[in-house]
Amino acid sequence: MNDTLPSPGSEWVLITGGTHGIGLALAQECQQQGLCVAVVGLPDEHLRQARKLLAVHGAPAVRFLGIDLTAEGAVERVADWLTEEHILLHYLVNNAGFGRGGLFEHTHWSEYRTMLQLNNQVMIELIHRLLPQLKATRGGILNMSSMEATLPLPYKTVYTGTKGLVYNFSLALREEFRHHGVSVSVLCPGPVITNADGLRRVKAQGARAQLLVTMPKDIAPEAVRGMLQGKAVIVPGRLVRLLLTISYLTPRPIRMRILERLFSRYREEVPLAAVVPPTPAPSTVKV
Repeated sequence: MNDTLPSPGSEWVLITGGTHGIGLALAQECQQQGLCVAVVGLPDEHLRQARKLLAVHGAPAVRFLGIDLTAEGAVERVADWLTEEHILLHYLVNNAGFGRGGLFEHTHWSEYRTMLQLNNQVMIELIHRLLPQLKATRGGILNMSSMEATLPLPYKTVYTGTKGLVYNFSLALREEFRHHGVSVSVLCPGPVITNADGLRRVKAQGARAQLLVTMPKDIAPEAVRGMLQGKAVIVPGRLVRLLLTISYLTPRPIRMRILERLFSRYREEVPLAAVVPPTPAPSTVKV
């Protein structure tokens, strides 16, 4: 059940992974900008809490769908849900995704497979499936990448690989979609604390990494503003932008050695994930 109703002429944004962390902050900021929000997230406690925060009196309309986006037919289910709710999209925010750090062999293959599927495949499939709506409204797309997209980080090999794909895919698609009147933006934040695992990984990287850390609410305004303005690459934070500029000017062999040393603490991690596969995500439920 959804309590809020859209105003005439309202514009809708779909946000995946919109029930906590960066996704929830983006949803709140979109509401601040007067957008109606369609939130997609796992059917768990985060979704119930997001409903309490977003579906409030006086706020723009909001709809919620609890679903595991890596499940068979999930993207088609999202498209059907939008039709059922009479939602015509103006903006699509592909935020859903996750990362892991550590020695390559210490992560179970099933977790890598899910990471590749969620960070890349789901994003591409959603854009492919929902493009007709975005072309009709001449809307925009915001894809979640990372400052690490152009930094092939040792000990975060698969994650930075997935974010590199998001970055390059978004910029290439931007040129194609220019002919459709659809803008494509890519968001490249520095380290953002979204959960306990993220906090653990940042602490493992030492005081230098902690200088870059931000909270979801800190990057959301710049991210949403950049999407609405059709900006190509959005890098929140002056320090992050400065470090990326310095890295571009550093010869690659030197840059790679520095990065390996910065993340070398991961060498000492116990390989629990290699022995215990991750728990399967819950099944689909609509709230």
